[in-house]
Amino acid sequence: MKNTSRASAVCTTQRAASILGISVSSVQRLVEAGAIGAWKTRGGHRRLPLAEVLAYKAQPGHQLLEPGQSDHLRILMIEGNAERREQFQRRYSQWHLPATLEFCSNIYQAMLELARQQPDLLLVDLESNGINGCIMLNTLVGDSKLWTMHIVILSEYDAATLAERGILPQGTVFFGRTVKAEELRDYLQARCTQQVRSSALQTAAPLPLSEAATPSCKQQGHAPLAQSMPLSNGAMPGVA
Repeated sequence: MKNTSRASAVCTTQRAASILGISVSSVQRLVEAGAIGAWKTRGGHRRLPLAEVLAYKAQPGHQLLEPGQSDHLRILMIEGNAERREQFQRRYSQWHLPATLEFCSNIYQAMLELARQQPDLLLVDLESNGINGCIMLNTLVGDSKLWTMHIVILSEYDAATLAERGILPQGTVFFGRTVKAEELRDYLQARCTQQVRSSALQTAAPLPLSEAATPSCKQQGHAPLAQSMPLSNGAMPGVA
């Protein structure tokens, strides 16, 4: 009876996804973001406290927008300069990444797209949009519904200048115009690999609840977006 009570107090990511009405990968992202606590059994299977899952469900607006393709990274780029869009598209097509790339020419189009379907990664060119980057970026980073979305900032200014202006929120990734395109490619490739692995985990059969072992290690939550990370040297990203 004691084991049954313990088992009923935890759930698999699959059961959590059913309770919350979202995908397994979205549950995994919530765990990675620290929104819901979790641990792994000795067999490597993730377990979530049922109480935390139910508490998260009770929060207003708990559901996440689902990505369009679970095994492909969906990238949305806000780029108002048509020439730079073409340059980036040409360079991106040479990388052959397992991802989809879409463009928005301004922040208003981007907001509509975010409402329709949340991308996995947002690329923002600050200089080309004629918008208040400070308000936009801090709003995006502070929105709990967008915790799983990575934000990458492209700017001709250095990281220190942007930080002074409050346009480099913690939890974003920064690429200056002097960064080699290959470094941006490698970063996107790493995100694509993570996406493929996350999708593959959805097909893994979870252990029965009765086999949910005593937590061996409490997983520590971490920010879903990498800490602001200035990179330097080389050519402007996306430019041949």
